[in-house]
Amino acid sequence: MDKVKRLDADVVIAGSGPAGATVARELSKKGKKVIVLEKGPWLRRVGSIMLFAKSVEKRGNIRTIEDDGSIIFQAKCVGGGSLAYMGIVGEPHHDTWKKYGVDITQEVKEAREDCRVSNIPDWLIAPGAKRLLTAAQELGYPWKTMERFFDPAKCKAGCMKCLYGCPEGSKWTAVEFIREAEENGARILSNVTVRDVIVADGIAGGMRARGNDGQQYEINAKIAVASAGGMGTAHILQRSGIYEAGRSFVGDPTVSVRGFVKEGIGQIGELGVSVGWHDKENGVLFANALPSRSIYTLLTLIGPNKRQGMRNLFRYKRAMQIMCKVADESEGRVFFEEGKVSKTYTKRDLDRLDYGRSVAEKILIKAGCDPYSIVYTQSVLGHPGGTARIGTLVDSNLETSIKNLYCCDTSIMPEGPGIPPVLTLVSIAKRLAKHLDTVLSGEKQQEMVHI
Repeated sequence: MDKVKRLDADVVIAGSGPAGATVARELSKKGKKVIVLEKGPWLRRVGSIMLFAKSVEKRGNIRTIEDDGSIIFQAKCVGGGSLAYMGIVGEPHHDTWKKYGVDITQEVKEAREDCRVSNIPDWLIAPGAKRLLTAAQELGYPWKTMERFFDPAKCKAGCMKCLYGCPEGSKWTAVEFIREAEENGARILSNVTVRDVIVADGIAGGMRARGNDGQQYEINAKIAVASAGGMGTAHILQRSGIYEAGRSFVGDPTVSVRGFVKEGIGQIGELGVSVGWHDKENGVLFANALPSRSIYTLLTLIGPNKRQGMRNLFRYKRAMQIMCKVADESEGRVFFEEGKVSKTYTKRDLDRLDYGRSVAEKILIKAGCDPYSIVYTQSVLGHPGGTARIGTLVDSNLETSIKNLYCCDTSIMPEGPGIPPVLTLVSIAKRLAKHLDTVLSGEKQQEMVHI
């Protein structure tokens, strides 16, 4: 084994999640030489809890140093978090992005088509979800059916394996874009961890990385793109000399409220996150969210009230659950030491979480749940980001203070999105790819002039 393997590319990308995969796909289509470095494995099969476990980083269950019960699950595999998401579409906050000089209206249209965004048809809205939908509307909350990144014709009712990567091939994942990029000539290196960016005279010239087998890499490239997620990108920037990275942190904290119907069946076997409502005024996204029995058991065992949780393990068939996702403030930090995170909830964050619990409880009771059966899950930080915010550490083209080093993932979020960010990420990445194509084409023209 060579001590250091040196490779050349036009663009090297750290991370193969929705943003990194999109940049790779778009630039490889333009004939650019692209290398993607992914920390995790390439899972050739999906669809089981065991395979899902392989997609989660060993330190995926990261607790904040406050030890308040908040945890972070990190998917580390080719395709990133898109393998372990529910496929729900959240429309980008266009007005927010425009404040930073970013208009992604056209890119959103392209992303919706490329990622097969579809409305959830009525035949996939199961009885339990309909009960919640009706209960919410009768209480004055305008719940409705949601949009998904999926092909309804391939979706199997009662499957409940969205979080496992979707064995039916219905849900769109970033793996599809990675495969396209590979077909276009891009090189995908899995099980390779990026350490830092090669920098000379304030200009990025590639990335250094190390494989799980000990192989070291130096990727010489004209452009470097950090798309390793809100925490991973922060560490890459910190090790590359941008020490301010990670000094702000958002996570879209999510709690779930669970109840048990007095009679009959709850939501067992239903498509999760199929109905809900984004309460923009109060910064909370609500949706039906009873997971599969395996995930239900896992969350129950790591929950704050284990004694009551153990009793509820045997009442799964009667369970109903509502997710409350909150747009939080950027009080927190990702430390240089990997895996060490601080997340402080502000008064506004706590007020929003309490509001979400209160509304969800009312809906569950209206839908037939026993008021004395209501329990709450612990907080999960679903979308770690805001660690290299646009307007602070990256400009409107997503370029850092190091020339030719760009960021494109949840790290650039100017504020907690409070909604699933995949549509935003794919759209932002499409915009970045167009910019990088222009930059690289300009360099090529200059080279021709010199010749």
